[in-house]
Amino acid sequence: MEDPVNTSEFWEACYESEMDGWDLGGPTPVFERLASELPKGKICVIGCGRGYDAVTFAKAGFDVTAIDFAETAVMSTRERARNADVELRVLRENIFELPEELYGQYDYIMEYTCFCAISPERRFEYDRVVWELLKPEGKLLGLFLPLDKDLEEGGPPWGVKISELHKLFGLHWDLEHEEMPKESIDRRADREILMVWRKK
Repeated sequence: MEDPVNTSEFWEACYESEMDGWDLGGPTPVFERLASELPKGKICVIGCGRGYDAVTFAKAGFDVTAIDFAETAVMSTRERARNADVELRVLRENIFELPEELYGQYDYIMEYTCFCAISPERRFEYDRVVWELLKPEGKLLGLFLPLDKDLEEGGPPWGVKISELHKLFGLHWDLEHEEMPKESIDRRADREILMVWRKK
């Protein structure tokens, strides 16, 4: 039997009951900085939620594809893009069942609160998916959390360890950058780490 957390219905219920604590109510400060610093290119925002960060990258001149499998997230992202008068592609898809036409299309993948929301046993699948989506030398822009929670405590969100991230991504990626971001919001300060991994 499939873990309910791997279904769109689970996340739709979270939105409907306002159990959406991952939602900051606005753009993530770390990604606002990266959107202003990185060379422009094609970026895919996986698990895009209500689309704050997808719109941020679109406003900065990136070619953006936003993906989520909850209808509320997809509709909110489309509305936010219209209100901001920016163009971006919004897909309602399960990241583990993406059409192959998306493979090898992106310069960047943006990760925030998706990795910790999927069942831990699927993290190797996650690694494969993001690797396949990227162009050669493409980069995973990952803001990973919560660092202060053990896997045994359950989830979502499931805990993330820096050593696990190095072990998982170290096989197929080169680590370009790692930092504890100074822009983290108060409730996530020292609980999240920014990593930029380049596809080998």
